[in-house]
Amino acid sequence: MNARFASKGERPEWRMIYEDLLEDAEPGQVITYADLEGLLGRTFATNRGPLYRARKTLGEMRHRWLEAMPNVGYRVVEPLEHMRISAGHRRKSRRQVGMAIRVLESTDLTQLKEDALAKFDEQSKMTFALWAVFAHETRLRLIEDVLRKQGLL
Repeated sequence: MNARFASKGERPEWRMIYEDLLEDAEPGQVITYADLEGLLGRTFATNRGPLYRARKTLGEMRHRWLEAMPNVGYRVVEPLEHMRISAGHRRKSRRQVGMAIRVLESTDLTQLKEDALAKFDEQSKMTFALWAVFAHETRLRLIEDVLRKQGLL
């Protein structure tokens, strides 16, 4: 195995975080930066990747999620908060797709060779398809709002 990817201890850091701090964590519990640094034996801010992997496992195994608490650490959120967090990620993704479209629209296609044009076309189709999904969701939400106001939904 390449030395860069060799484990630094008996257990990978993400597994340490999951097993020692998250496996029994309940909603409302706070995992502080001090907890993480004490467990890992290093400054946590230098590499947060293991926490993200542990959070993914927490979601898959225990149906829990973490939310960052600035200057404190991470809190295990209540199930009702999952929708708010998910909606925030959707908003960010919508902005990112909008930015991707602006970048694509500003591309000087005369400077691209045939293979790059094919990749550009593929990328454009996928990006605009995502944007169409967002537009469709917005339209449906507006229609549902009108139907609710009329007492039809």
